[in-house]
Amino acid sequence: MTYLLDGVKVLDFSRVLAGPFASRILSDLGADVVKIEPPEGDMTRTMGRKIAGISGYFTQQNVGKRDVCVDLAKPGAKDLMKRMAAEADVVMENYRPGVMASFGLGWEDLSAVNPKLVMLSISGFGQQGPERDRASYAPIIHGEVGLLQRQQFTGGEERPRDLALSVADTFTGLHGVIGLLAALNSAQRTGKGQHVDIAMINAMFFTDDYAHFEMDNIRVLNSGGIVMDAPGGHIMLAGDEKWHWHVLSRKAGLADPTPEGADLETKVRMRRGVIAEYIRSFTDRESLVAKLNEVNLAWGDIHDHRTVFEKQASVEARQVLTDVDDRAGGRRRVTNTPYRFSDAEAGVRGPAAFRGEHNEVALIDWLGATPGEIDEWYQAGILLKDEAAPS
Repeated sequence: MTYLLDGVKVLDFSRVLAGPFASRILSDLGADVVKIEPPEGDMTRTMGRKIAGISGYFTQQNVGKRDVCVDLAKPGAKDLMKRMAAEADVVMENYRPGVMASFGLGWEDLSAVNPKLVMLSISGFGQQGPERDRASYAPIIHGEVGLLQRQQFTGGEERPRDLALSVADTFTGLHGVIGLLAALNSAQRTGKGQHVDIAMINAMFFTDDYAHFEMDNIRVLNSGGIVMDAPGGHIMLAGDEKWHWHVLSRKAGLADPTPEGADLETKVRMRRGVIAEYIRSFTDRESLVAKLNEVNLAWGDIHDHRTVFEKQASVEARQVLTDVDDRAGGRRRVTNTPYRFSDAEAGVRGPAAFRGEHNEVALIDWLGATPGEIDEWYQAGILLKDEAAPS
């Protein structure tokens, strides 16, 4: 079996999460991703447990990529990157708008040396618009799109608080990959490249399946699944609450407690209370689960995040995890690609790299660079490398 993106060359200037998440997908699908890392390193190298000096966060998002460390501020760095862009199919970056252009590596600069190039630019508020220059991370976008206030309102909490995952980054990375692959398909057919502008603010609003409530001025009474007390621990029911009541009142005989003429909030509260009492009435979890399956209601366990990889039933069966070289003589677990193809391979194809580990081999592979040229780039301070990186 082959990898579907085998032969695609990706020059990746991105860092932290949205961009590296997207380029990890491309790498898992077979692309040759060369990460251009700044002298100070990707900031995620400091986040999480370190093994051989490489953090868990960096490992998660950057396995399988080659790493070239470049000081873009040095004279000559721009010319080297243009040479690489001339050989690339894709360039990715998630700096603030204008930063790449300040290095002489903006869309106009790079497309001039490679008309077929596809360039993906990820930013908080887009390449154009009144907020283009704002700094942004996922939590900022979570607040700006109303998600955090909605969570506060529907959960009855005292104040908004952020989510324990970077949804805006990963959603934007996914949308970035979709836009990039569409543009790459067009470039391969027509010979004309594209600049793909993906803003986190756009990606989150588009991906918000609750947006219609606000646009139609309908009050949201819950934020999705309902967590209830149950034998054996909390259980979640998901889906429309009206459907829960419809099913359980007809198939489990639940009586409607609401008085005639009750307003919507009263009806929801009282019916939810009857359902909760019904859930608690079971003597054991097995009989409760059997009943929910019998009436075809979607339910879920509320796993402890500290043990979920050992307890969740599909983790092993669906190969949710894989392991890579930890660069210290052992193995390290990372999440595995979700893509499963009938006649193609996908997945991690190498460990996380040390900073600048692939300076020589990547430049030789892509550019046919000579030892003399590589030595000159080192002498000029354009190329740098971790001391721990193998020769």
